[in-house]
Order: sequence, then structure tokens, then C-alpha cells
Amino acid sequence: MDACDEIELLKQLQKGDTKAYLALYQRYHVLVYHWALKLVKIPQLAEDLVQDVFLKVWQIRERLNPQQSFPAFIYRIARNKAFNLLKKISSDDDLRSRVMTELSATAESAENKLVWQQYEQLLKSAIDQLPQQRQKVFKLCRQDGKTYDEAAAELGISRNTVKEHMVMAVKNIKEYFYKYGDIAFLFILLFSCH
Repeated sequence: MDACDEIELLKQLQKGDTKAYLALYQRYHVLVYHWALKLVKIPQLAEDLVQDVFLKVWQIRERLNPQQSFPAFIYRIARNKAFNLLKKISSDDDLRSRVMTELSATAESAENKLVWQQYEQLLKSAIDQLPQQRQKVFKLCRQDGKTYDEAAAELGISRNTVKEHMVMAVKNIKEYFYKYGDIAFLFILLFSCH
């Protein structure tokens, strides 16, 4: 399919043509799956993201610009949906538990175990580079599961100071992973610590 054919398909899609939609889906669903898998690391979640991306394309079809790059457009949707999913995983204990179970199941091969150990080591390195007090606060709250109030009492500091340390710790760890690692695993490792 050349650029002219794709522009024509996008114009037809704008008008609600399901054949054009299916043609674009056939052309790009594997690519979107690979992007999603790279971001979320779990095949089932990647498959769900593909469906979400193409559902979004259908929902906003009338606003599509046929002159703009369709792959870039769907990549942005995939990336945003993946990050939203990772945020949801990080804040939902049941979902995080299911994801950790799925990751553990996929980590059975020696290669996957090695990769998982490397990510855990990367997280440890990110935590180790934090200032000492920030490390203590992070370990108490995330790894030991203490509340901000409990950590504050144990360290003899205010709850607000604990909260500030946590905000900065997460920010510093994210920056470390952006620089040295993989942001998808950051969300999962970071929020599976407590």
C-alpha cells in the first residue's frame, strides 16, 4: 500500500467506511502489537492495547487528518494508552498482583530470569543513588509497606517531609530508569515493592 492508497483509506475511514477501517487494521495491528509489547512486556496486555488503540481510531475517525502520518498517530495513541495502563497497574493492588503473577509466569526461562534480575538490580542501583534520608523513606514506605505517618514516627520527621521525600524519590528513580533502563518495568518494579 503506498501513501496515496493510505490517504484514500483514511478519507474513507473518516466517512465511517468499515472496509477502510479493516484494511488499516490489517496493515498496522501487528506493528501496534509489537510497540505495545515493548512498552508493557506482557502479551495479553499488549493484545488488549491493540484493541484499545483501534477502538480509539474508530471513535475519533472523523477528526483524522489523512495528510498526517498514520503510523505516528497510532503510535502516540498506543504509547499514551500503555502509560495510562501502567499508571493504573501501579495504583491498583489487585491488578498489580495479577500482572506480577503473569510476569513471574513468563520469567520461567533462564533468559527471562536474567532480564528480570537485571531490572531488579537496576531498581536497586536507582534507589542506592538517592540521598540517604530519601532512601530510608522510600524503603520504609515502598519496600516495608509503612504508611507516611509510620515512617515519619520512625524517622522523627514530619509526615509532609516523608511525602516530599517520596515524591522526589519516585521522580529520581524515574529519571534513572529513563537514562539507564526501561520505563515499563520501572512502573511494575517500583510499585511491587510494598
